[in-house]
Amino acid sequence: MTTTPQAICTPPQVPALQGLEQLQRISLWLFIFSGWLVIIEPAPYELLFIVTLLLHLSGGLTATAFIAPLITFAALYNLGGFLSAMQVAENAAKALTFVVISTYMAMTAIFFAMAVTKNPMRVIPVLRNAWILAAVVASINGMVGYFDIAGMGSAWAPIHRAQGTFKDPNVLSTFLVTPAILLIQGFMLGNQKRPFLSAIGLIIILAGIFLAFSRGAWAVTAGSIIILATATFMVTPSAALRTRIILFTIAGLLLTAALLAFLLSFASIRNMFIERFALLQPYDAGETGRFANQMRSLPMLLGRPNGFGPYGFAAIFGEDPHDVYINAFSAYGWLGGLSYILLIISTLYAGARAILTETPWRNYAIAFYAPLVMLVLQGLQIDTDHWRHFYIVAGVTWGLFAASEMYRLRGGRWPDQGLI
Repeated sequence: MTTTPQAICTPPQVPALQGLEQLQRISLWLFIFSGWLVIIEPAPYELLFIVTLLLHLSGGLTATAFIAPLITFAALYNLGGFLSAMQVAENAAKALTFVVISTYMAMTAIFFAMAVTKNPMRVIPVLRNAWILAAVVASINGMVGYFDIAGMGSAWAPIHRAQGTFKDPNVLSTFLVTPAILLIQGFMLGNQKRPFLSAIGLIIILAGIFLAFSRGAWAVTAGSIIILATATFMVTPSAALRTRIILFTIAGLLLTAALLAFLLSFASIRNMFIERFALLQPYDAGETGRFANQMRSLPMLLGRPNGFGPYGFAAIFGEDPHDVYINAFSAYGWLGGLSYILLIISTLYAGARAILTETPWRNYAIAFYAPLVMLVLQGLQIDTDHWRHFYIVAGVTWGLFAASEMYRLRGGRWPDQGLI
């Protein structure tokens, strides 16, 4: 009898536990789905995290030494933030709030790591479904704003870029990348459920990414697709699948070109595309531009073990650093900066290990690792330390790594672990 991946990871259920398991799934789905609405504070995402965490504390999480680096480096990173915030006399409450948010974000990553470790083949499908639907809703809202439907342009596209229910088009567009990759992977592997509806959803999401006119998000999307196809091509032993990947890539390029040509047929879209496609924007160059400010900050930070404190960079140079690594040293001090770099390096290593280990969830590992790598690179040109979706992909990556190591050590067997 053939054992399916789902069967490997689905232990026998007892009736008394099924109700709690169902609540865990519902809360997780609602938690992820609520990510489309983050323009208000506190967002539903924050409130639902508390509910989801409490429900999962009873049999829904697995703590293992394999995610110890995530916990350690995240804790040191935020400890550095608290120490750095202590030197801020003016706006001390704002500085403290900044670090509390950072700590909360780290907690969500640890939650995802523990939940996924518990049972990847139950948790990931719930997360995948909710994130894709959230991305469709967020994209539609962004397009409603961009095309000023029902007069929503001033609220949902205030700078003539799709923004929707997000505070920044750069955040909206990168939030959409992982669900797009999950859908693209389904088509590439030939196992996408409801292909017609999924294709419509993918087109909507890709349009949302494009109309946000974020150069970084465009690069993250393209790079993620390349990593997805390359990694899948390398780890699969199937010649048929490799051929399918090549044909799918060619077809995808043609469809992308057709969609791009259609969108560029609108004069307003074409003009904005030409403006945003430029490698350097006016705010990048010059003596007081982004790059000059970053370079001037480096010798100053070398003499400041506690950094400038939260928002200190903007107070000195007039704007945020737009580089998460510089910001790590600026807002979190040397302790936070070094810990963040170690966190990123260890996360990339964990994701690579998950991909190289043959498991039932290897394809999920590839799908989350691809945008993770690109978001890490995007951190060189924007501050990503408070991006909710970055912590989702980082936490899921650690969870898949931990589950893969446990699976490998048990000789390809998965223990009965109860709930999700």
